[in-house]
Amino acid sequence: MTGRNLTVNVQRRTSLSSLIRTVFLVGLLLGLLPFGWAADPDPEFRNAKAAFIKQFRKKAPTDRIQAIEDLMAFPRAETAELLMKKSLSENDPDVKLAAHKAVRKLAQDPAMAKSLLEDLKKILKKPLLAETTPELFRALSTTDDTTLQAELLKALDDYLGSSRGNLLIPVSLVDDFVKEGDEEAFKAITLFSKSKAFDTKFGYRRCIVQAMSQVKHKDAVKFLINTMPNAQGLIHHDIILYLTKLTKQKFRDDHQDWFDWWKDASANFEFPAILPVVNDEPLDDKLPTYYGMPICAKRIVFVLDTSGSMRGYPIDAAKNALLEVIAKLPESVNFDVVLFDRVAVDWQPRLVPATEEYRELAMQVVRAKGLGLGTASFAALGAAFDLEPEAIYFLSDGEPTDGSPNEIVHTIRTKNKTRRCSIHTIGVITDKSNGAGLTFFMKPLAEENYGTFRLVN
Repeated sequence: MTGRNLTVNVQRRTSLSSLIRTVFLVGLLLGLLPFGWAADPDPEFRNAKAAFIKQFRKKAPTDRIQAIEDLMAFPRAETAELLMKKSLSENDPDVKLAAHKAVRKLAQDPAMAKSLLEDLKKILKKPLLAETTPELFRALSTTDDTTLQAELLKALDDYLGSSRGNLLIPVSLVDDFVKEGDEEAFKAITLFSKSKAFDTKFGYRRCIVQAMSQVKHKDAVKFLINTMPNAQGLIHHDIILYLTKLTKQKFRDDHQDWFDWWKDASANFEFPAILPVVNDEPLDDKLPTYYGMPICAKRIVFVLDTSGSMRGYPIDAAKNALLEVIAKLPESVNFDVVLFDRVAVDWQPRLVPATEEYRELAMQVVRAKGLGLGTASFAALGAAFDLEPEAIYFLSDGEPTDGSPNEIVHTIRTKNKTRRCSIHTIGVITDKSNGAGLTFFMKPLAEENYGTFRLVN
């Protein structure tokens, strides 16, 4: 090797060594080197995290709540992330609520809120959402920062407007906030009500209205009164019935009377200890009824069991009741009929207006339908759901033959969480069915889906 080559190699080795030393020193200063190469930049927080994780393993909820309070001495993004992840696997409602409120408290800091919002925006752009996505929405939804509110709403609307959009996130959060029932809960529900989905999605709109009917906040009453003029069908009925029960006033659908009354009465108004329950009760005798239940919705599906066990008087009585209500439907209603035995068949592929022509055609189909084997209740409910109604009236005399009652109730309840369709059930007692069996399936089907159960003999 020549002297010149030796000098070049020495210079290269020297430059490489200098580079390594520089990288090491920079990493040491910035705290980027792994444990063992540099001192932990925040050993106190590291110890607090370890103590939190250890404490959170304890069985007593009070111990886990205390762990949350202790960790809040370190208000930082990592604290929020840790609490959000722990709340996802927590079963105790008090501990879960403590974690939620702790993260919301952290999010009141403008810098922290901005950081969480940026994290949320990045997550919403990915093909698969992170498990903490709902928790980020939850943490940010009670902010008083109007700029942040606008950004959060835009992020929600962009997500719901995409092909990946799922109403389950905001709907589940609104349902959770209702359980809290405090000032922060009302702020969050109000924020979610400003989403574009409120004007375009029946299920989302009804979810918000139901939530406002379960919060003891005077501005919730004001919200419902202001919503009334643009509400239709079942949501319109929900609002009027709730306000009537709550206030004992009988202004019906006269928005101006409600507005004027509330303007004078709001200052001294007091909520009752227990808020009224809203269901499809009649407000007057002008609405047609089906087995005593008023037809309040504007988009409805009648589902009729035509299985062999309905033979004789049961099917004749059931058909007559259905024919009678169809004949009385106002033209403002859109409807369809699903008939089922071993298979389910919808009369029309979509809901049609209740004109005289369509009513007569539907009645002809009901009269002509014969009986068959099997009771495909699950298929019939699925066919009814696909028509996107506000309310379903489901009549049957027996347990399903296309699935277990528990599985069907669970599946329908899950599917209906974002749809908010009222499912009313009519159980018909026949020679081959009894009230106990019908109640086991059809009562929870109605009660868990905003509906009413009727048992008829």
